[in-house]
Amino acid sequence: MELVQGCAVSAAGIAAVADVWTRRIPNWLTFGSLALGILLNTWLHGLEGALTALAGAALGVVVLLPFYVIGVLGAGDVKLMGALGAMLGPQSLVSVAIYGAIVGGLMSIVILAFNGRLLETVGGLVIRHQLPARNGATAPYAVAIASGVVLSVVLPGVIR
Repeated sequence: MELVQGCAVSAAGIAAVADVWTRRIPNWLTFGSLALGILLNTWLHGLEGALTALAGAALGVVVLLPFYVIGVLGAGDVKLMGALGAMLGPQSLVSVAIYGAIVGGLMSIVILAFNGRLLETVGGLVIRHQLPARNGATAPYAVAIASGVVLSVVLPGVIR
């Protein structure tokens, strides 16, 4: 594992633990990781690395911002994806986002099933044709994001 990937795995892991324990991702972690991603990529690849880091950060924010706007994700999740994008670049971030979405969906199914709401939720979508009301059953999405980072390191990329 290369230096930048190791930093991304570490930052995502710390964010996941913080999100599970406090339901918040600290700004020092997201903004520090963003700065580290830009600095590392600039140091390793010069101006091209800096531009790639900025493009990755922008993509990370753009990917999750709509979910923040509609209220299903927190701002920390958006900032974390931006920071990871700065570290990994836009191409690797696509894999992180897709793997993370798969893990996040599986987490949601498990949480709904554990709370006895899975069949009610599925039935509600079919019968009422609307999203079910929030029932307080939420998942710390940084866990899904961190899983996406790890999976993107150990599995083949989604795009080449």
